Amino acid sequence: MADSTSPVQPYGWRISKACQECRKRKIKCDGSNPCKTCHLRNTPCIYRDIIRQRKKKHQTRHAEDVSTRPEDTGRQTSPGLPQPPGRRNESVSYTFPSSVSATHMASPSCEVQLYYGATSHFSMINRLYQDLFSNPTAHSEEPQGEVEEAGAGLDLLSFRRIFFGIPSSVSDSGKSSLAVGSPVMFMSYDIAKTCLKRFLTTLYHLMPFQPKENFERQLERMYCPVPDPSSETSSTSMLLMAVATGALGTEHYGWGDVLFERVKSSMAALDDVVNLHTHAHFQSEQGRPNSTFLYLGTGARKAISAGLHRDAPNDGDGTAKGIQERRTTFWCLYFYETWTCFHLGRPSSLSLKDIGIACPDDPFLLALVHLSRVISRSVDEIYGQRHESLLQMWRISRSIVDDLRSFESEMQRALGFGLDKCAQPGELGVRQTILVMIYHHAVLLTFRPFLIFRGRWRHDMKSSARQSASGGGNRPTEIPMWLNEACNIALNAARRTIHHLCEASSVNGFVRELRYHGFFMGSACFTLLYDLLHDENNSLAHLPWVHAGIRCLSTMRPGDPIMSSIAGLQTVLKKINPLYEWIPDEQARNSYEVENPFVAPMRPSTSNGHNPQGGHVPEAFTNDLLSGINLPVLPNMQYQDDQQRASANVGGGEDLLDLTQADMGWDFDFSTMDLEEFFSIYPSIGQNAS
Repeated sequence: MADSTSPVQPYGWRISKACQECRKRKIKCDGSNPCKTCHLRNTPCIYRDIIRQRKKKHQTRHAEDVSTRPEDTGRQTSPGLPQPPGRRNESVSYTFPSSVSATHMASPSCEVQLYYGATSHFSMINRLYQDLFSNPTAHSEEPQGEVEEAGAGLDLLSFRRIFFGIPSSVSDSGKSSLAVGSPVMFMSYDIAKTCLKRFLTTLYHLMPFQPKENFERQLERMYCPVPDPSSETSSTSMLLMAVATGALGTEHYGWGDVLFERVKSSMAALDDVVNLHTHAHFQSEQGRPNSTFLYLGTGARKAISAGLHRDAPNDGDGTAKGIQERRTTFWCLYFYETWTCFHLGRPSSLSLKDIGIACPDDPFLLALVHLSRVISRSVDEIYGQRHESLLQMWRISRSIVDDLRSFESEMQRALGFGLDKCAQPGELGVRQTILVMIYHHAVLLTFRPFLIFRGRWRHDMKSSARQSASGGGNRPTEIPMWLNEACNIALNAARRTIHHLCEASSVNGFVRELRYHGFFMGSACFTLLYDLLHDENNSLAHLPWVHAGIRCLSTMRPGDPIMSSIAGLQTVLKKINPLYEWIPDEQARNSYEVENPFVAPMRPSTSNGHNPQGGHVPEAFTNDLLSGINLPVLPNMQYQDDQQRASANVGGGEDLLDLTQADMGWDFDFSTMDLEEFFSIYPSIGQNAS
């Protein structure tokens, strides 16, 4: 606590003697305990644990000049290097890594190391692992880098195979048995037609490079007894990739890798943008995100080198169609590359400022481009900037949500309805789920940092409560309303993700068989588990949703990435509380274990399983939640309404209680770091800083 007899500080520093209440109200404080204002108002008089030190103007200008030098415009100085002048307590350095990396020995002579950033699924999983399994006293006090080693967490939570994109042994054996002795016409026309139809019904909408009729005609020509001399190798390759991708959503999924390998071997010298894009979608469905990223990166550079980001001259009627195909190809690539990089926490290769072509005509693709722009802004302004305070981030997040207000009308034009529509069957339901999932996940990742911050705060408050008898510091103990509102937006996005996927999977087999949806479901469930970890009073609110998510995942075809997600979620549940584990009923277990569960509908559960609170969750409620039928009523689906309620509750002016690290007793500044170094939880750091 600051007092009137504080020692003289070095030249250039001033001590703020205002308590939190006077500071929030922007009024003068006399520095007493309690101060005059708090005494008259009968309000708690709380001072910072660490005095905020401000520089004089000439020092601020000098620091700004140093920080804007070309060599300093990248990331912040590494913790192990000398710190710039003016940093408090230079002998103490706390790092908060959020990016993760791990190493895998593919063979005795081949070591693979991969990196995923702050917005990645693996970053959240690693935070849970750190909080659940790490020994607080075992953390080294030596400065850590900004990227955290995640190998132990990957092994314990069964995500190493997904992290590195390692094919499963089951997939390899199935591929080998199908590939041996296969003639040129390796699969029957009926099977090929079924697989192509599945592709055209589902993932085709993310890459409509050419009309559906073209694919169907090409398939007929390929199986025609008389070979078509006009057939091009590149067109055949794209057709086979479409069939391979569609096969992953049918009982013929074993053909997927077989066709993929055939295309790779035949197209080594002809990899174009379209084929690389289809390769990326195939790898996403197979649970190989790193391979997806590499294919999209190569495709993005080839698209730029081919000039697809600029309009070609229209010399006649014959080229008008070609120009439209070029635009569609590039915008599809732009969306999927932006989205994949956002999901993996890696820098994107394509920037909107470099694109000089007209927006797509297809309303569905236009809606995806709109989401891509919002995603890019979230990456740049939330995860790519250094923030002075958490309130500054809150205001930026509100502004990003404002950009999403027009998405409702974009979706109306594309599908004929908005976000609040119940899950639809068939092809329309697939397109609906694509838009809804990306919308929810974009909002979730924009507001997830606030959830991480609140978890850290709750952990520190528990530590402070245990130390109160020995004279702990007077840090704020009441979480501001605006911070709770920000966390609620993230949690609502997670619940709505689970709600829609459960509902859509119960009425639409096409949605249930798109395996990439497992990433959305897993991310939403892990977000709820993180909040549950730091406040077990939320078990009644969060556990039914997590169990519903696992129940939905269990109806999908076994294999990665689905099995890894289920195993990881079950491990975390058991570690938090053994009673929290999801126990499938007999019907669910049967569909979970069968080799081909595509015909198994989502049935109502016939048992409660483990109820952590001794039956406080009604059986009918739990059964309905797990079956995807009569899911509980959610708040308004439109996030801008959530945001308006938050603004109405907490106001938008300067009266909001701001939070800096000095307020929390944490000896580091938002202004000298970025989110990749902050949003990770280390229990030992909270103890060292207090």
